[in-house]
Amino acid sequence: MKYYLTYILFLICSISFSQNIDEKRDILIHNLCNILSKNKNLNDLERINLVNQDVSLIKYFKVFSKDEIQAEEEAIFYRFQKNCKEYTDIIKKFSEKNNENWITLENLPKSTINDKDYNLVKSASELYYFDYEGNKTIVKIEDNNWIEYFIDESFSKLKLYWIKNNDFNLEFLESNNSMKKSFSRKREIYQHRVLSKENNYYWIASYTKDLNNIVKFKLYIQ
Repeated sequence: MKYYLTYILFLICSISFSQNIDEKRDILIHNLCNILSKNKNLNDLERINLVNQDVSLIKYFKVFSKDEIQAEEEAIFYRFQKNCKEYTDIIKKFSEKNNENWITLENLPKSTINDKDYNLVKSASELYYFDYEGNKTIVKIEDNNWIEYFIDESFSKLKLYWIKNNDFNLEFLESNNSMKKSFSRKREIYQHRVLSKENNYYWIASYTKDLNNIVKFKLYIQ
C-alpha cells in the first residue's frame, strides 16, 4: 500500500512539474516576444541579440542541468515560432520562404473545391504530406483521430473535427515527436480549410485563429 501511495504521489508531482515548466516557458516566450515587438526600429540581428542577452532568459536556464539545456533550447525554439509572429517573420527571412509543398499566404483563401472531391478527401482513411524538409508524413484517420507517423518513427495524435464550409479543426492530444510536442500543448486547436484539388493532391490551408499565420500545403490520398 505504501508503495502505491508513493508511486501516485510521484506521478502527481511529475505532472505538476511538467505543467509548471510549460507555463513558465510560455511566459518567457511572451516576454521575449515583447522585446522583438518593441524594437522594430532595429534590424533583425540586433533584435535577436537583445533577446539572447535578456536577463530573464539567462535566469530561466539556471535551473536546468547541462544535460537538460539542449532539449529545453529546442523546446523554446519550436514554441517561440508558434506563439510569436515577430519571431516567425524573422525566421522566414533567414530561410527559404516557400517551397513546392508549403506556401505562406497573406490572406485566407475561399474554398473552390467541388462536392465530389471534397467528399473523397473527407472519407479518406489514409493520407500523406511532405514536411518542410521534404520528408513524407503518413496520416491515418481512425475513429476521428488524425494520427501522423514521421520519418523517425515518432507520431502525433490529434482529434479531427469536420466543420461546415469545407473547414476542419485538429485538436492536439499527444506526441512523442520532439518538434511537435514542443510546438503544441494538449487541447490546442489548429484550424484548416480544404481549398482545392490540383492533379493528384489537395491544397489545405492551415491558419491561426487571429489569421496572423496562414500557410497552405499539399495533402495526398494514399
